[in-house]
Amino acid sequence: MVNKNVISKLSDRELEKYIAPDSRSVSDAVKYAYEILQERGRTFTPSEAELIEALIAKKKDSEKVVDEGWDKGLTEDVNAIELYTNTFIWMLSVIFGVFFGGVLQVLNFIKIKNIKGAVITAFYSIIYIGIQLIIINYIRNNYPEMNQNIFYVNFILSGIGATGLFFIRQQMFPNNLQYRAKSSIVPLIASLGISIVLFYLS
Repeated sequence: MVNKNVISKLSDRELEKYIAPDSRSVSDAVKYAYEILQERGRTFTPSEAELIEALIAKKKDSEKVVDEGWDKGLTEDVNAIELYTNTFIWMLSVIFGVFFGGVLQVLNFIKIKNIKGAVITAFYSIIYIGIQLIIINYIRNNYPEMNQNIFYVNFILSGIGATGLFFIRQQMFPNNLQYRAKSSIVPLIASLGISIVLFYLS
């Protein structure tokens, strides 16, 4: 969220940069700069006013939120912060394990400078992985007839763990945060590579 009081402390020259055609500021920031300059006595010709209003409208259109479900706040705005989406984190956690999804969520929290969220996510991921391993080993040792279905059991447990990550994110992410999706290629390849290595070592 843009704070108008913060922008009002800027000089006229700095405010002019906000309303320039090549401005990378969000629509609210441009709008506030425009209003503040007018309040300070800056006059705009009809053509200048039209260009600024068109700039604000264009930015608002590009900033529109494209998802209000699992990925609430996801936007197409190129100036928005890049984060891994909730959907991708959940899918990665279910397919490869809570550890991988937890790492991405920790990185997201660090990116928005929410250390508490990062620490809670890290602790949750470590504890849940430990519990999951204990359950899997218990089933293997006490119910050998279920060993052929252990993959499905592990899949279900990972899904439950992924849901826990989702709950933490929902509780600790700012409600008004808008972000764009960060590329999933690198973490996907890394998760696949690590999983293959662990499979052959086990």
